[in-house]
Amino acid sequence: MTVISLHEASPAAWTSSVDVLALDEALDALSAIDSRQCRVVELRFFAALTIDEAATALGISPATVEREWAVAKAWLFRRLSPSQ
Repeated sequence: MTVISLHEASPAAWTSSVDVLALDEALDALSAIDSRQCRVVELRFFAALTIDEAATALGISPATVEREWAVAKAWLFRRLSPSQ
């Protein structure tokens, strides 16, 4: 198994190395904490929207999407890490 950071991986590359059930559970937990971050992940990861497209869909600024995306990726990485 090759380990790469979420920062380096594109959303399309994640699908081969992510346990889908664990990701679904993590997204449910993230949604309970911050529903907008969860929505950003859904738009970026599953819909493969760009930052600008996600910002338009959510009615927020691209800078806010970038911040939410960065925080959500870090949270998901920690949640999905084998050591957790």
